[in-house]
Amino acid sequence: MRGGIKWVCLASVLWGTAGLVGKGLTADHGLDPLAVAAWRLLVSSPLLLFAAWREGVRLGTPSPPLRTHAGWFLLFGLAVAGYQLGYFSAVDRTMVATATLLAVCTAPLFVALVARWAFGERLTFRVAGALAFGVFGTILIIGVDGLAGLVNPRWWTGNALALAAALCYGGYILVGKRLTGELPPIRIVAVAFTLGAVFLLPFLRFPGPSWEAWGMILYLGMVPTGVAYMFYIAGLNRTTATQASIAALLEPLTATLLAVFLLGERLSPWEWVGAFLLFLSLFLLASPGKVQRQEETSSP
Repeated sequence: MRGGIKWVCLASVLWGTAGLVGKGLTADHGLDPLAVAAWRLLVSSPLLLFAAWREGVRLGTPSPPLRTHAGWFLLFGLAVAGYQLGYFSAVDRTMVATATLLAVCTAPLFVALVARWAFGERLTFRVAGALAFGVFGTILIIGVDGLAGLVNPRWWTGNALALAAALCYGGYILVGKRLTGELPPIRIVAVAFTLGAVFLLPFLRFPGPSWEAWGMILYLGMVPTGVAYMFYIAGLNRTTATQASIAALLEPLTATLLAVFLLGERLSPWEWVGAFLLFLSLFLLASPGKVQRQEETSSP
């Protein structure tokens, strides 16, 4: 598997572990989802800032040029915070499956459309196939029952919030791709996630006195956030925005497989078909040929 896609896939696998941890914090330790999101960004910020400092020492580059790129950093930070707010607010106002379908599956479509205009990324037959297989496979894994929530007028507010979350998610992929052409990768996520943490501070709540809760918070912030986004931005720097958004669909598959192995849940035949389609999507992305030439052409 080529370098860029490999790093995005590693990030997506780590993201997939966040769901179980977040579920434990909300179910067993009394934190609401927005507080979990706030802790996730706040704990990841010191790790990312330290990694950005080490990156600067290694590359011999100065501190982040905040004045030059302030608008992009602000937009990135708002998009990161907006995704958390939009998605977790959506699940309270519509079906969880519907919110997940809208937030996860529409983002790659949005990225593919905008990246063609913004970066000149060509949607080759192979990438288009990977996009189709990835989105359809994710729908099968999350559950086609979620489609019912799209036509229920009672849930239009939640559906709109889920779409807003998808736009934020796709937006920070595109902004990240834009900035990787000018700045060291880790520096980008360090500044953006620190801003995102500041924006989510009003939602911060403390768990009860529990070593388990604090251990889960540290894991959530360090591994599926800090480390995962370092992997992701490194992959985004080596591949196109469209391919990165498709490879990120590995996250719900990882979460589903963890539920199978750790919680004893069973996959339906359609979910197995969805898993197969997602792996087929990744195979298409990793295959050489036109995709590789496109990647070389589009990389900064």
